Amino acid sequence: MAQTEKKGGLLRKSSASKKPLKEKVVLMYDEIFMTEDPSKRNPRFWEELFLMKVNLEYLEGKLEALDGEELMKIKDNINCLFQHCIQALGEEHPIRVVNALQVPC
Repeated sequence: MAQTEKKGGLLRKSSASKKPLKEKVVLMYDEIFMTEDPSKRNPRFWEELFLMKVNLEYLEGKLEALDGEELMKIKDNINCLFQHCIQALGEEHPIRVVNALQVPC
């Protein structure tokens, strides 16, 4: 029987014939690290992001892997992430507040 293993944002099946699946929150983090604003394709992007459990290991790894040039390309998205974190802290929904607090600043 195939077991599911969670490591670094990947949900892996032990079967070699299946491609590893990524958590939805990891897919959303990947969108932040692209040059296009992720909320253009999904207007509820930020609301959905803060309802999901933070994958701190993956997010910190992505941030640490950036060099200066790459960081400048996605500066607007990173600023947006932190702006929405601050906004989420003022919300009444406790899950959003807790998840916003866990994003590394």
